[in-house]
Amino acid sequence: MDRRSFVKAGCATLVGGSLLRSLPGLANVTPASYELTASEGVFSFDPKQPDATRVMFYNQSIPGPVIKIPQGKESVIQFHNALEEPSSIHWHGLRIVNAMDGVPGMTQALVQPGETFDYRFTPPDAGTYWYHTHQRTWGQLALGLAGVLIVEESHPPQVDQDFVFAVDDWRFNQEMQIDTESLGAMHDWSHGGRMGNMITVNGQIGKTYTVSKGQRIRFRMLNIANSRIMALRINEPQASVISIDGQPVKPYLLKSGLITLAPGQRSDLIIDITSDPDSISPIELLIKDQVYPVASFEIDNKIQREQLLDSPIALPDNPANKIVLPAEMKNIPLHIGGGAMGRMNKAIFQGKEMGIKDLIQNKQIWAFNGVAGLPEKPLFSVKRGTAISLNIDNDNVWPHAMHIHGYHFIDDRNPGELRDTALFTRQEKGSLMFIADNPGKWLIHCHMIEHQASGMLTWFEVV
Repeated sequence: MDRRSFVKAGCATLVGGSLLRSLPGLANVTPASYELTASEGVFSFDPKQPDATRVMFYNQSIPGPVIKIPQGKESVIQFHNALEEPSSIHWHGLRIVNAMDGVPGMTQALVQPGETFDYRFTPPDAGTYWYHTHQRTWGQLALGLAGVLIVEESHPPQVDQDFVFAVDDWRFNQEMQIDTESLGAMHDWSHGGRMGNMITVNGQIGKTYTVSKGQRIRFRMLNIANSRIMALRINEPQASVISIDGQPVKPYLLKSGLITLAPGQRSDLIIDITSDPDSISPIELLIKDQVYPVASFEIDNKIQREQLLDSPIALPDNPANKIVLPAEMKNIPLHIGGGAMGRMNKAIFQGKEMGIKDLIQNKQIWAFNGVAGLPEKPLFSVKRGTAISLNIDNDNVWPHAMHIHGYHFIDDRNPGELRDTALFTRQEKGSLMFIADNPGKWLIHCHMIEHQASGMLTWFEVV
């Protein structure tokens, strides 16, 4: 699929919710209305743990409640900040109006403790997305402030069950409390990011999904970890990818059941269960040559059907799938330098050129085009409708999950996909192409959150 095979579409907005309390006083408002409250509290990841873990969470849940709204319907989500520190919510992957993007200091003011902020938007694209804090993200996300967001198609494929698989990792101490003393550790920030020592799925250790032989399930997979790349294996042979980062793709079978999700990435699968009744089909995390079961399908003693369904599994196109890229594009170079074992010896930080020792003193170890941290001036400023090719050169030894707010893009390394987050391995180059048709100020950053905190973020403007 080349750049001419897409048809340009206008942008809109996003999001909504279910399993949440309706807001009072909105009887005359057409949008669906919901509440999300960020607070501190305790949560048990394992019923056997002696003491519950101190966390930050939305609506006292890890992850936060699954928010569901129909495609094209406006919603209002009233965010209450019951934390003792400021926060905000970013709606990851949704093409939203800029004022609802959740970036404090750029699209909105910080939501202070005790304050409320109303997020109002209409999701143009169906699919699986997520929401998370965008303030001191390296700390608040590591403590639990994330949740799953589903924009429902009007005509979804026929399935027997629809599951969420939100995989995360946590760094616990011996008392199974989150290791807060290591938050902000420069070693993490200059290497691969914060890596945990415990994997959870939907906030559970050893999550099980009860299914029957012959069932067809939709499996919404999300990586909501701070920095860990999740290489996963599904041990059901009839597992087909139907969407990536919320956007439909032509269905294809997973090769050897393997799927890799960088932080922030998602993929929807259709899985036809073929394992025998009264068996266990593990879902495994692969780290180098080690295999770790992190969840499983528990096949009960029933048989749903003898013959697998043959109904279509392809999703209807989203407006985002109808983007046409012209032959001529504005080329924007983005060089990623720095990190441990990197060659960066200086960069500009807060308008001042600094040597590497001064940068480290300011906890900045990464740079885009020689600039560390959020610059005062945008990486580029263009008129609405300009075609952009963001040409990324990952000139270091670490992987990076590059995320563009407010847009989906075509990655020239995988032109059949639309993504909002793209993984670049060590020394890898590639171009992320999109039509800059959504006005406002938008972030570009690495979704290894510690890399973002230590220099890897910039912004652009569409006028």
